[in-house]
Amino acid sequence: MDRSTFESADLILDEMAVTLDELLDSDQFAAVRLLLARLSETVGPRYSVNLNVSVDVFDAERSNALPLLNVGLSTSKGKPPYKTFGDSTPQKYVVDGEIQVVPHDRCPKCYGSWDFKLNHPTCSECGATMGREVKLLLDTDVCPFCEEGKVSLTVPICDKCGQRIDPGVVVWG
Repeated sequence: MDRSTFESADLILDEMAVTLDELLDSDQFAAVRLLLARLSETVGPRYSVNLNVSVDVFDAERSNALPLLNVGLSTSKGKPPYKTFGDSTPQKYVVDGEIQVVPHDRCPKCYGSWDFKLNHPTCSECGATMGREVKLLLDTDVCPFCEEGKVSLTVPICDKCGQRIDPGVVVWG
């Protein structure tokens, strides 16, 4: 998804997440939470029960949907449900010369599932390869591996996790 579209959508998704969070906590949803706990108790301690609300964007030019929001409730052993969030942080890439933004566990070319791109450099769905068709765009000093440490062009080793950035798969911006 191009950068401006993603940024515009992200503002709406933030509002949606807040609204869904409030709904899941509301008195109106109390019966659903209770039924979820009952279901969990019925299926037994071996299983957990999840209720998810997801927002996906479908692109007519791609074979996969792009998941942008995933919130829900989860429970096990008949206990009261707790909220869950299943979103991946967004990451910027340069794909065929254009900046794309997608959740970090997705292919920026086909939107297929592709996590740990720096360790597994080829998308199993479309064959896009890091360093060729896809390059990681680093326009901040945040480490793309742990998302906690710092990296830079002059010091490409994360000060938190110790991972080294391969200059062949990155565009510094």
